[in-house]
Amino acid sequence: MRFAANFISFTFHPIFMPAIGFVLIMGLGVEFVPFMTPEIKSKILFYLILPFTIYFPLSYLLMLRLSKNVSSFRLQGRKERIPIFVGTLIFYLASYIFARSLVFVLPTIYYSMMLGGIISVLIATLITLKWKISIHAIGISGVLGVLFSTGEHISHSFYMLTDNPVFWPIIGFILLTGAVCSSRLALNVHTPGQIYAGLLVGFFSLYIPIKLLLVI
Repeated sequence: MRFAANFISFTFHPIFMPAIGFVLIMGLGVEFVPFMTPEIKSKILFYLILPFTIYFPLSYLLMLRLSKNVSSFRLQGRKERIPIFVGTLIFYLASYIFARSLVFVLPTIYYSMMLGGIISVLIATLITLKWKISIHAIGISGVLGVLFSTGEHISHSFYMLTDNPVFWPIIGFILLTGAVCSSRLALNVHTPGQIYAGLLVGFFSLYIPIKLLLVI
């Protein structure tokens, strides 16, 4: 049981969730991304999303570990999480500024997703100053927020609910959310309250900006 819980926690680590969310949206083929060729999508993923959401945060965490500012890569202590959260917030802000400075305009939903990521990390950082919240729950429910809000935007184009391209991904991520949250409880790293708080923060931090197609 503990091995399975660790495997699920690692496989669906929150650091991977932004990239997964972007890949899902890029692959939908809906009117949000009508002019994005596969080549441009690949460049956005490999030169913008992956570096700022995975490579840079991981490198920063490695630096913190080597300098002994954190005792473990698991970051189980509340106070140890604050530096990596602040660093991740800076990387997310940098990715948004970089995206807005590109010579071509990205689909609005991409900007909204970036803002949602910034909001979720900011809220998580502020909460962590006083209380431990589940980042795994924030990450996985953030993808759900992306899928739900995107599905609502395009729902008028489909007669049947199951025809909506986000329907089955939503079902899949609901099941994954249950598995991830259960694994965190099984490992005794979070209380139910910390899990529920993470689910709310993650879902609405992404759902609202995309629902409003928010861009700054």
